[in-house]
Amino acid sequence: MSKYEPLAQFLQGLPNDVWDARFDEVAEVLGFDLPESAHKYPAWWANQDPGHSQTAGWRDAGWDTSKVDLVSKRVRFVRHRRRAQTARKGQLSELVEQAKDITGITDYDALIEAALLALIQREAGRRLIAMGGTMPDAWAPPRERPVA
Repeated sequence: MSKYEPLAQFLQGLPNDVWDARFDEVAEVLGFDLPESAHKYPAWWANQDPGHSQTAGWRDAGWDTSKVDLVSKRVRFVRHRRRAQTARKGQLSELVEQAKDITGITDYDALIEAALLALIQREAGRRLIAMGGTMPDAWAPPRERPVA
């Protein structure tokens, strides 16, 4: 368990998507003083991947930092994953509803199966075209049939 786990747990429990915090509030949540580098260098608060243990704490909890102000000793934490997941779920729901309306298929599993089949057929067609489907004068050779 990282020493920054209390911050991750605190952030996960927040109902809002933004927390404007003073450095001393962050230290209070952690249960220890922030290192000197947190007060001197904005890079300590960076959201890089892979990052330092403190970065992993808030990033794994679904948060990013922004608006780091070393003079006033403040930082803004912004939730990122919940918002993105909610937006994706909303977009997916809209697409599913559109597909149901267009196809008339109301069963979700049957709709997904039909969508995947159509995707596979389309991509197989694209691959065939890429293999040289550019002969507009091509004709099928006559088939010889056995005489019965």
